[in-house]
Amino acid sequence: MAGHLDSFIKTGHRIHQQTTKLMAVAPNDKYDWKPSETAMTLGKLMNHMPGGELAIIEAALNGAFPKEYPADSSDTTELIAAFDQQHAALSERLAALTPEQLDEIVAPFGPGKEMSRRAILNVAHEHEIHHRGQLYVYLRSLGCECPPLFG
Repeated sequence: MAGHLDSFIKTGHRIHQQTTKLMAVAPNDKYDWKPSETAMTLGKLMNHMPGGELAIIEAALNGAFPKEYPADSSDTTELIAAFDQQHAALSERLAALTPEQLDEIVAPFGPGKEMSRRAILNVAHEHEIHHRGQLYVYLRSLGCECPPLFG
């Protein structure tokens, strides 16, 4: 790992592990459930986690969102395995970024919304934490026993 990204990548691994530990309690037979008419289903939320990570990290790496995303899965075990593999591969690619590349300005969100690659990477952490919070609410509403955040 490049020394300047050690802390970021280590934090990303911790966030990822906490997220997948929570995802593991999601019942496959509840993927169509949603807490309200306008909310994502549990399955959409679960699949949004790896899709969101891929989108944001690719936006930081390439300055654009990917054209293809992983296919949705309705199996929690398979989804987590694919998410783990993707997270490891993206972390390796991130580790190769130089400090100069991190400070480069890109515009994956469109003109007038330019950001440094570093700022976009911070969005990746915020995004996953936000949706993990939603996942806690979904799973608790379904009566699932959720692992503690820091346990």
